[in-house]
Amino acid sequence: MAASARGHRRAPRRSRRSPLRAIALFVTSTALVVGSGVAFGYATHHFGKHSSTDAASVVAPPTGPLSDTSDDSTATTDSSGGTDSAPVSSHPVIKASGPGTVTELNVPSADTDWKSRPVFVYRPAVPANVVLPVVYLLHGVPGEPDRIMRSVKDVLDQAFTTGGQAPFIVAAPTGEGTAHDDTEWADAQDGKDMVETYLVKNVIPAVEGKTPRPASMRAIVGFSMGGYGAANLTLRHPDLFSQFASLAGYFHVDDPDGMFGSDSTVEAANTPDDMVQKAAGKRVLLLEDQDETDPLIKGAAAEFAQRLQACDCGVDLSWHLEPGGHTYDFVTGVFPKVISFLDQGFTATAAKPSPAPAG
Repeated sequence: MAASARGHRRAPRRSRRSPLRAIALFVTSTALVVGSGVAFGYATHHFGKHSSTDAASVVAPPTGPLSDTSDDSTATTDSSGGTDSAPVSSHPVIKASGPGTVTELNVPSADTDWKSRPVFVYRPAVPANVVLPVVYLLHGVPGEPDRIMRSVKDVLDQAFTTGGQAPFIVAAPTGEGTAHDDTEWADAQDGKDMVETYLVKNVIPAVEGKTPRPASMRAIVGFSMGGYGAANLTLRHPDLFSQFASLAGYFHVDDPDGMFGSDSTVEAANTPDDMVQKAAGKRVLLLEDQDETDPLIKGAAAEFAQRLQACDCGVDLSWHLEPGGHTYDFVTGVFPKVISFLDQGFTATAAKPSPAPAG
């Protein structure tokens, strides 16, 4: 399950999914892609299936641009996520006219095992020509992007129609693997399940289209394994994101499926605990569930917060214990705080010129 150091584990290793279960998950995901209307996701990083149910999928048929000026859902870019288009810097205080829509994009994979991976994109009900910030939302494992999107969709609608927060786009990519069940939102040393490359090179330009955002208009949020991914990807690509939020996440290597190939150099390059200096100037939100029982996660937010404070590198840090356990109900419950936190950061930088992502 969780490796706190090489050859050492902080908690019992969780059971791997059987081939039959993996096939079942694939069939479920495939059914969603062709419009089944309902998909039952998995809620936790280590503890099995989420107990609550949903009546319907939030997936809507395309009714307009997925992003402000995007017309190509298969766009790719260089390794930093940059394009040749001029950057923008604005966060309009505009009220959504009603519920937002969620559209499924099929974005080319960065490895040979997947032709494409679905990305679920929430766009608020604002005019299509309004340039909005983009938040990338990462699920845990086992987990699917549509499930975490469903957990926050109503909260986003409430915030953007009546809650007073300026709207932003939310994109939930796929972090599942085929060769590795637990991908850590990273690139596998064996070249399979290149999830980090997929997100940075393919997902960002596919979502943002012809209007690539500067870092000041881009954030990343994750739950459980996704919380680790949000921290790790921000610190590995500080030019891409100005804010990140980790919900019930952890901040050191947890690699039961060998994504990093037991290579100490690679593990060190994917350990947020040891990369806090790269958080300089970032806004960071850490939320942990009060009923957490996983030793990998319990107390991790407080420890990482101490490291960020000790680095004395200008991190705008907020961290809290929140009611609940390690489920998507926790994500739903804390997401108003996440929206408010991100809104403050986007608004504070709206009038400041920001550099384009390197590229």
